[in-house]
Amino acid sequence: MRKANHIRRATGLAAPVALTLALAAPFVMGHQPSDKNYWQAAGETAWVNSYGECWRSKAGPTNLPPCEVIPEEVTVRLNFEFDKYMVPDNVVNQEEVALIDEYIDQLEATPANELVTVVGHTDAKGSDEYNMSLGQRRADAVRQYIIARGYPAEHVAPAETRGKRELLPDVDPYSVLQRRVVLTKTEI
Repeated sequence: MRKANHIRRATGLAAPVALTLALAAPFVMGHQPSDKNYWQAAGETAWVNSYGECWRSKAGPTNLPPCEVIPEEVTVRLNFEFDKYMVPDNVVNQEEVALIDEYIDQLEATPANELVTVVGHTDAKGSDEYNMSLGQRRADAVRQYIIARGYPAEHVAPAETRGKRELLPDVDPYSVLQRRVVLTKTEI
């Protein structure tokens, strides 16, 4: 008799658990691999979410190019005309401006809201005070350019400078490679 009560109690507990599993099975088992990583959207878009997963429009074409991972950080080395700071007008190497354009285009193509931080750096020439000011002018110019392109101002943090305080360790401190603006994205 004791054994029968024990079996009845176990069976009584197993029934609700079995029912729960049976109800959940279509959601767990019925998820087809072909539905994975799709969302409903208009247009022909593929993007990578913050976990590095490639997502494509379920209604869109199947011949989309592979997803591109948007880098967390992009370094641009703008060479400005002497004592001028307008982007793109006063930039000698326009291919670096194209890097900014490409980065912003990638950010705009995703449904995620990204905050862009702009930080200016200089080489070791000049005083700390001068380089802090120079790095700030460069960062401000890039920030204004990003906003002028149509990226929401509230999604571009106030520009910052490091001057010559964060030199690249494997690069000559006086090299033009030290002169850079770093763009970093953070999901809002």
